[in-house]
Amino acid sequence: MSQFHTLRVAVINRQTKDTVAVGFEVPATIAETFRFMPGQYLTLRFMINGEDVRRSYSICSAPGELPITVAVKEIANGKVSTHINRDLKVGDTVDVMPPQGGFVLETSAVAKKYVGIAAGSGITPILSMIRAVAKNEPQSSFELVYANKDENNIIFKNELAALASDRIKTTYIYSRQSTGNALTEGRLDEHKIRQLVTQLQLADADSFYLCGPEELIFNAKKGIESVGVSGEKVKYELFTTPVKFVIESQAAPVASNFKGQAKVTVIYDDDEIEFSLHSDGDSILDTAIKNGIDAPFSCKGAVCCTCKAKVIEGSARMDANYALTDKEVEQGFILTCTSHPTSERVVINYDEA
Repeated sequence: MSQFHTLRVAVINRQTKDTVAVGFEVPATIAETFRFMPGQYLTLRFMINGEDVRRSYSICSAPGELPITVAVKEIANGKVSTHINRDLKVGDTVDVMPPQGGFVLETSAVAKKYVGIAAGSGITPILSMIRAVAKNEPQSSFELVYANKDENNIIFKNELAALASDRIKTTYIYSRQSTGNALTEGRLDEHKIRQLVTQLQLADADSFYLCGPEELIFNAKKGIESVGVSGEKVKYELFTTPVKFVIESQAAPVASNFKGQAKVTVIYDDDEIEFSLHSDGDSILDTAIKNGIDAPFSCKGAVCCTCKAKVIEGSARMDANYALTDKEVEQGFILTCTSHPTSERVVINYDEA
């Protein structure tokens, strides 16, 4: 059975000169399959010049809203983002994987104070969270700090304005536009974040949600924690694989001296395949695909959770992990795109992810 469902493009709305919001029709027969939590993403698949390419994009609509919508910012030399921004049309069909991702806001029955810090297209999952709070948590508040080059680059500017209220507030930060206020000008470095958290009185928030480039995540996390906020309250999602900064998982790495050929069994959609794989060889994901398993994947950079699976026998190590929580790692979950066997026999089950 295919991991993808073919959905029709219902609407395309241009947000900025390089960003569009794309809404998909979800037939009633698979509505439950596409039920999601605010903050999750969709993986889209296209055939472009004969190549199977997949990318993940965060959902910006709130649970229960139709159509289910993602935002896509065109990036330089981006095969998929360029295709979506320039060529995709209403009425086209796209192969879409059901919602995934652990960067989520769980709706609360009691009053909560949420804070979001985003830059550029990092607004996408945060907007879904804001919409969910506005719709389902009448006693809660959400304060957003949103950084862009200037006001012409604000994605979902009209939507954010429509959501504004006493409990839904946005502070805009511009790196290339004067505001007359030093607090809202310049880049969001650690010092600026500390100032914002202090002056906007955000330190008492129940949860902080960070989304955007790695430098923003790094600076925001340090700035928030520098004023005494527990790191457990800070949740983040990277949009690209880290290069300069690394946010390390606190989970202990798998201890193993194993070197050599392992017998690996991969289970997906009740299918099972076995192959040999050297501990220093290709990733478990790549080898599984070469051996005929239509394993799920998207970024192949340890940023999304699309290739998540559970080790049910033996052990494996991840070269990188920017998506799984410490708890998930402790439970035996891995990102197969960066994983290698660390025992003579390993059994990996995608169906338990």
